[in-house]
Amino acid sequence: MYTSSIYKKSPIFIQNVMVSLRDLVRAAIRSEKRVAGLKSQLRENEYSHDALKAFCDTQLEAALLRAKSTAAYGTHQQLDQFAFIDKQDVKASPDAFLNTQLNPKVTVKGSTSGTTGTPLSIPQDLNSVLREQAFVSRHLEWAGYQKGDKRAWIRGDVVVPLSQKVGPYWRYSVFENMILMSSFHLTADAIPGYLTAMEDYGVDIIQAYPSSIATLAKFLDSKDLYYRGKLKSIVTSSESLSQEDREVIEKRFQCKVFDWYGLFERVAAIGSCEHGNYHLISDYSHVEFLDSGDGKHEIVGTNYNNALYPLVRYRTGDHVVLANEQRCPCGRTYPVIEKIEGRVGDFLLGEDGQKIHILNHIPKGIEGLISCQFVQEKAESIKVLVVVDQAKFTTQQEQQLIANTNERVGQSITVDVHRVDALPRTKNGKVRQAVCSVESKF
Repeated sequence: MYTSSIYKKSPIFIQNVMVSLRDLVRAAIRSEKRVAGLKSQLRENEYSHDALKAFCDTQLEAALLRAKSTAAYGTHQQLDQFAFIDKQDVKASPDAFLNTQLNPKVTVKGSTSGTTGTPLSIPQDLNSVLREQAFVSRHLEWAGYQKGDKRAWIRGDVVVPLSQKVGPYWRYSVFENMILMSSFHLTADAIPGYLTAMEDYGVDIIQAYPSSIATLAKFLDSKDLYYRGKLKSIVTSSESLSQEDREVIEKRFQCKVFDWYGLFERVAAIGSCEHGNYHLISDYSHVEFLDSGDGKHEIVGTNYNNALYPLVRYRTGDHVVLANEQRCPCGRTYPVIEKIEGRVGDFLLGEDGQKIHILNHIPKGIEGLISCQFVQEKAESIKVLVVVDQAKFTTQQEQQLIANTNERVGQSITVDVHRVDALPRTKNGKVRQAVCSVESKF
């Protein structure tokens, strides 16, 4: 809708009406009555080990049965008889994973964001969309959401044209009680307007990409200011959330962050609770952890919620660190995950040609730095794009950022800092931590 010429040419009032009507239609399609039984079961699963096990056993059995109706898997009976698959396998033979026993009236076609390569297209039936919404809604409840609460949405929606240079960079949905804000216009000059708009609207919960809300938090931090509204919580998803970013967000917005890890393939979900612990949502999918040999484990998932497109033992390429202590003060039955390492695809090449994935410590402690992105187009040089508070990001801070980068990638690599108004985003509005176009030798 946002890309239509009618929407782009309409005055703001009409755009608000169009956004509201779209959400009214969505709400009717996603009526909670359709998944009321599932939501009730999910709540029971949270605190009952027996209920959770019975539910998961039934779901896995059904998932493996559906796999028999595809050309990809054959007639395997047990999970360990299935070979591991990955994104490239699905892209090579996309039709082979379709459940031929289903012919849904409504098919929703979507794709992964493609932030680490070309997108992967995966069809869903309507029931898959509804089931996904049930799990997302439950996590919102963990974050304190109640029907009628006002929300801010700062994700990948192009609610105003990318070419627009003057605010407001947000629109309102009456039926969702929501202010939808562009993540593409978060310049240092525009950020104060974003904060004021949310404060004036009386937002209760913010749902945002980590990069978007971290940009706002770091702006506040650079000014030693705090968000003036009263929030219940902030819910982040779709990007990796570093511990450093979580801390500055919680400090400057004075509320808890509830992070959600999920994939469009629907093969795994992990959500953080009110105590800040990550939990594997084990009634969402069946997850196996492959030991990477470095204290990390790759997430391998079998989906429960997309009957049209069964994925069994799908290697995600994402890694976690498992927790030693599995009990959480929240009392929920779900296993505890110590840390999500995030997308393996974001990396730089060090001077020895090795891939360097963990980059969160490089910008730590740099005063006046609001956000940054590392770009490596040549093996011997790296550009660091930065959005900064001009008054605080001094030459000394810039040199410290260069020194931190060289400490991580090697002293022989030339590091240049480039100040920009806003970081480049993918078509879905995400910010990649690193963009490397140099081929690794390893």
